[in-house]
Amino acid sequence: MNYKAVLLDLDDTLIASNKVYDKALKYSADFLAEKYSLDSEEFYELAREKYSLISHNFPTVHTRHSRILLFRLALDETAKNYDIGVLPVVEDIYWDYFLQNVKVFPEVKETLKKIKEEGVLTAVVSDGDLSLRIRKVQSAGLLKYIDEVVASEEVIFEKPFSAIFTLALSRLGVDPHEAVMVGNNYKNDIRGAKLVGIKAGVFSPEGGNIQMSDNGVKPDFVMKKFSELLKILSI
Repeated sequence: MNYKAVLLDLDDTLIASNKVYDKALKYSADFLAEKYSLDSEEFYELAREKYSLISHNFPTVHTRHSRILLFRLALDETAKNYDIGVLPVVEDIYWDYFLQNVKVFPEVKETLKKIKEEGVLTAVVSDGDLSLRIRKVQSAGLLKYIDEVVASEEVIFEKPFSAIFTLALSRLGVDPHEAVMVGNNYKNDIRGAKLVGIKAGVFSPEGGNIQMSDNGVKPDFVMKKFSELLKILSI
């Protein structure tokens, strides 16, 4: 079948995010530790703990991606007289580090370029706030190949809830059977897309961050190289 559109997860599908997130956290924690005379390793571990806490407390909404909240919680516990104005500053430090250091997976740009040339529509479908999703795509040099960016912020609940997938389909003007979803998370990307009726598969490159599932979710395909998407799309 010749598909009309492809939906793409962003982090650890188009860009290799996982390790850079941790490095950005360490870089930002070191900044605060130096500013407030804290032990850098202890504060870094505390920041990681607070991120896990936020992720646990907000499992289905984009609040779980907030870095400013984790820094606030960490500083509340260690530097009670800190200047609250430092919070947006350190959040910017975190994301600037991430955007400057994250890399695109091999073959992604070439493949997306070919897909666009063939007239197949593309949408990034990613959990989090819209502004940062766009900044990530832009910093990675991929925005010129992407037709739409859809964020969970726009529909409140994150993948695998169906609203983000149906919004992406609506913006591209295609039906579920006319689209393919590619992601790295079996529960959120694969199960979520398949529940809407979208064919969905996993991108599993060497050294990738695949998030498996124990609930019987099975992808329709598994890609080891991103260029394999062309064959799936019959390009």
